[in-house]
Amino acid sequence: MKKRLQRFIIGANASIFQKVDPKSNVAVFTPKTEQEIITAIDFARESDLPITAKGGGSGLSGACTGGSRDKVIISTSKLKTIHEINFQEQYAVVDAGVTPNELNEALQERKKGWHLYVSPSSRDIATVGGMVSTDGGGNDAWLAGTMIDNVLAIVFYDYNSNKIIIERCCEEDQEGITIHSENKELAATLRNHKMSLLDFAGSHGVLGFISRVKVQIKPERIEREKKQVTQALIHPQNLNHFGKILSFLVENKYPIYYGESVVEAYHPAIQETVNPPVFILECPTTKFRELSTFCEKQQAAIDIPSNEEFTEMQDLRLNISKRNPPDGYQIGLFEGYGISGESLYDFENVIKKINETLNKHHFQPFLKYGHSPSLWHHEGLCHQGIIMHSREVRPKEITSQKIFDVIVDLVDVCLALNVTPKPEHKWPYLRGTKKHSRLLELTKLLGGKFNPFILNCTIEELSEMVF
Repeated sequence: MKKRLQRFIIGANASIFQKVDPKSNVAVFTPKTEQEIITAIDFARESDLPITAKGGGSGLSGACTGGSRDKVIISTSKLKTIHEINFQEQYAVVDAGVTPNELNEALQERKKGWHLYVSPSSRDIATVGGMVSTDGGGNDAWLAGTMIDNVLAIVFYDYNSNKIIIERCCEEDQEGITIHSENKELAATLRNHKMSLLDFAGSHGVLGFISRVKVQIKPERIEREKKQVTQALIHPQNLNHFGKILSFLVENKYPIYYGESVVEAYHPAIQETVNPPVFILECPTTKFRELSTFCEKQQAAIDIPSNEEFTEMQDLRLNISKRNPPDGYQIGLFEGYGISGESLYDFENVIKKINETLNKHHFQPFLKYGHSPSLWHHEGLCHQGIIMHSREVRPKEITSQKIFDVIVDLVDVCLALNVTPKPEHKWPYLRGTKKHSRLLELTKLLGGKFNPFILNCTIEELSEMVF
């Protein structure tokens, strides 16, 4: 009974891809040590089964399910050790199952003001290992970068149980790395193929099982420490003005310490409280005058809230995805619209085309919100703009196939509008991209049996998984 229940529970995740046959989870391992990790991998290899690594399951892409193919699940839920904290050299070494909140609490206990500056909304559930595989971000990404920008080293195991350590030589250089393994031939081969930490961003566990991560930690920014910051709510007149203000922040590399926005809201209580579109921003007081002058030229309204009011707005934004419409239920069809570059100047049309696609399939737009300004990596390039999340009202009578059809249409709309889906959510549509080719190249060297579903799933498989 316990094993059957474990097979069922392990498939739980936050995506719409939830219809996974629990019988396909042939075995579930929850290792606490490196030897137990090796034992789990050995079992899978001897059984000729693929392996899917499972973190917190908070990702909205469904990649951690491994689909309904027979497989072995290795969970990081018991890999919870914080091995080292070094304030002088600004790093921490943690097991893959540690969450950002757990690490930050440990840092605060030892030295106040120190953080891992990667803070997705699910930071109390998301694991460090999972965030490496999805390249998680959050509202700190604009200044601190995404997860992979904050990773100094990764310890992982391939399908043949080889332990491999890949480490950045220089804090500012993703390409300058060293690779170590007792399997010298494998290490040399990976070096020849120029494997880097960036290969792990958006890889969804296909390269191996991540057991340990060395991450950057940093002290509180001096302006925040001295409370020399201004908190503001900026209300653009329309969505194109929203895009122009965001472009101004991006092009001038504005030091935004906290940057969130609500683009649209069709919930009466949220509309009344938030009055979208709105930026929820915190920046150095010395830079705010320049920003406010530009916003005034765009005829945007600027409110300077009290600390309590700003905190309330932050909480509302953080919990906005949990709100249901007055009638019916919300669904997140397609997460992580990455809108950047020229698309920001056409922001109103981007939103219009997305909403037209939703309406065509009888989905009512409900909420759009996101980290802004933010950045993300896509096809080897760093994009800057907004990572916009979206929620829709689910029609009362709708099949899984029809839900999947609208997702496919949204992908086509993104391609036409030059909107780049965040890597976390792009894996079902990787084929033909540089990322897909690169992952295929590397997985052949590493055994090729970690989450192969990601690289060769079919449209039929995906549609059958939609809940």
